[in-house]
Parts: sequence; structure tokens; C-alpha cells
Amino acid sequence: MAKTLFLYGTLILMIVITFVLYNRMLGAIPLLLVSLVLYYLAYRETQKEKEKQNPSRD
Repeated sequence: MAKTLFLYGTLILMIVITFVLYNRMLGAIPLLLVSLVLYYLAYRETQKEKEKQNPSRD
């Protein structure tokens, strides 16, 4: 529960920062950071799916 709240809180904060900086014509910086975070989240989800499909046998 705490992880989910932290994740959503961070995403909302990043959206607000992106909006503010984009309005000051500095949109490339936060958009790059947001894209990196979203890429990391997608990568982490694909790793979870791979673990479900191929569980390690110890």
C-alpha cells in the first residue's frame, strides 16, 4: 500500500513539475525525466512477467 501511494504521489508530483516547467518554456528537461521514469517502470513490469513465465528452479 505504501509503495503504491509513493509511486502515485511521485508521478503526480512529476506531472505538476512538468506542467510548470513546460509553461516556462523548459519542457524538454522534465519530459525527458518523465520518459526515463516511465521506461524504467515498463522495464520493471516486463521483468516481473518474465519471472512469472520462467520461474527459477533452485
